[in-house]
Amino acid sequence: MNLLKSSCWALLLILLLGTVSCQSGDPKKKEKQADNSAVDSSFYHQSQLKYAKGFQIKLLANGLKELIVWDPWNEGKIFQKYYLKNRGEKTDIQVPADGLLVEVPVRSIAALSSTQIGILKFLNVQDRIVAVSLRDRIYDEELDKKAQNGTIQAVGHSESLNFEKIVELDPELVMVAGFMNITDKETKLMKAGLPVAYNIEWMETSPLARAEWAKFIAAFFNEEAEAEKHFNAVEKRYNDLKKLVENVESKPSILSGYNFKGIWYMPGGQSYLAQFLRDGKADYCWFSDSTSGSMPLSFEVVFDKQGEADIWFGPGQCRTLEDMKNMDERYTLFRSYKTAHVFCSTKRMKDSGANDWFESGVMQPDVVFKDVIKILHPELLPNYELYYYQQLK
Repeated sequence: MNLLKSSCWALLLILLLGTVSCQSGDPKKKEKQADNSAVDSSFYHQSQLKYAKGFQIKLLANGLKELIVWDPWNEGKIFQKYYLKNRGEKTDIQVPADGLLVEVPVRSIAALSSTQIGILKFLNVQDRIVAVSLRDRIYDEELDKKAQNGTIQAVGHSESLNFEKIVELDPELVMVAGFMNITDKETKLMKAGLPVAYNIEWMETSPLARAEWAKFIAAFFNEEAEAEKHFNAVEKRYNDLKKLVENVESKPSILSGYNFKGIWYMPGGQSYLAQFLRDGKADYCWFSDSTSGSMPLSFEVVFDKQGEADIWFGPGQCRTLEDMKNMDERYTLFRSYKTAHVFCSTKRMKDSGANDWFESGVMQPDVVFKDVIKILHPELLPNYELYYYQQLK
């Protein structure tokens, strides 16, 4: 009896020791298992770029992701390079000195342009925004409320950037619109340990190329797969609209831009707007021009070439024909003004100046294109109501 009792106690002791051994184990192994459970496998999605030329994404053999922003003002040169490291992975990777290390997904971001806000909404990560440049330039109602109650801070932009405030907020990423030169304050932020990401989508010359920059921003959030899925849907809708107009015969003539301090900035023949007009089957006298940005012209040249244009696109931030007349009374001489065929992307603009055209328009080129088709060929979309544009009265 005593022997049986002793055997039972021995068996129980073995089972207890085994349980303790399984639960404790190697502390390092346990830590690694915990880290692995937090690793986001979507980091390893490899984006395929179809239109954008300003950046590239590449998975490296060492487990990092290389993200390059090309310098559009110096062909073949790099504007900035980033090495993305998947958060939670324990690695002893030596990061090359030619780029900035960013641990992803980032959990907080300062988004200092309206377009970036729109892309973050497109990716459904707008809850990570902790700072913007100007509060009164936010169109989205939910984000505007956060800016009003202080959840989102206004920190300025470019040379007016409030360095101390943004360092205090300590976002894991600061995203700015890239221009020809990196500013002193941006350099100062990087030296303070805040990575600065340069979004130069505005230099792309086609609507779909600009929209594809969502994949660039998505890389910082491990949302590339989602970005690709949503972009493919936008691309399909855009191309379906191109098919809608492919057989139209009537091509209305177009005037665009406006006179500013003696110079009329006309969209070049290879510009973003020109691509919408080309795809929409318009007659634009500058299509043969090779300029991808704006062409500085005199009022006289514009009036001579486009004074009889059927439709006028985009005269600044005007909401009425009277606004235009107050800007420059000579506008009343144009045929498109006389016939009230003037359209401006101010339908979704607040009194503060916040305009959804700048916030969400880049990520909805299909909707912008639908507006353009409605303006050029209204008979093709009889029941469609303009979304971004409005006809001035």
